[in-house]
Amino acid sequence: MELSAMSEKNVFRREAAKQAERFGIDPELYVRLIERESGFDPNAKGAAGEIGLAQIMPDTALKPGYGTDPILDRSDPMESLRFGAQHLANLIENYDGDVTLALQAYNGGGGNVARGTVSEDAKQYASELLNGKELKATRPQARSSGLVPQAEDKAGQAALQKGLAALFADRGLKSATPLGSRAVPGGFRASSKMSPLSRRGIPGAGSIERYSTPGGIESLYKR
Repeated sequence: MELSAMSEKNVFRREAAKQAERFGIDPELYVRLIERESGFDPNAKGAAGEIGLAQIMPDTALKPGYGTDPILDRSDPMESLRFGAQHLANLIENYDGDVTLALQAYNGGGGNVARGTVSEDAKQYASELLNGKELKATRPQARSSGLVPQAEDKAGQAALQKGLAALFADRGLKSATPLGSRAVPGGFRASSKMSPLSRRGIPGAGSIERYSTPGGIESLYKR
C-alpha cells in the first residue's frame, strides 16, 4: 500500500473515532464497523448499490429515519462517516441501548429487526463487531441549565439539602430541616413533581428562592 493511501486511511480512522465520540457511541466499535464495511476505502462499492466509507444505500441516504440527517453526497468521505455514526447512534437509542439490535438493523434493516426476520449474516455481523463486548451508548449529556436540581434526583437532592441546611444556619432561621424529610401541606413529598422551591409550607421560602437562583449562593460570600 502506498504511503499516501495509508495516510489517508489513518485520517479517516481518526475522523471515524471523532464522529463516534460526537454522537456518543463507542469509537472502537465504529472504527471496526467502517473497516468491515469499506476497509476505509472511500471509493468502495457494494453489490446492492451501497457506496462510500459507511456503505450507504441510496434510499437510506435520503430517508434514513430514526432522526438521522440525510446525506446528499454518499461519496463524500467525511459526510459518510458523519452519517454512519449518527445513524448507528440513533439506532442504538431506538432499541433502548441494545447495541446488538442496532448493528443488526444497520446491516440488515430495521424492518427485519421489527419482524424478527434478521438474517444469519446480520446476526454474525453484529456478533463479530461486538467481539464479545457489552456496550452501551454514551450520548453526550445536556449542559446543566443552572437551575436547582429536582428532588427526584437523589444526588442533586442530597446536595440541595446540605446547602439549604447551611443556608438556614447562616441566615439565623429557626429551622434547618432538609427538604423531603417531612410531608408539607397538600400531600407533596420529595418524590412529588412539585418544585423543591414551592412556597407551600416551607419556612424561609423567600430566602431559599433568593439564594437558590443562579448567582444567589455566591452572593452570600460578597457581604
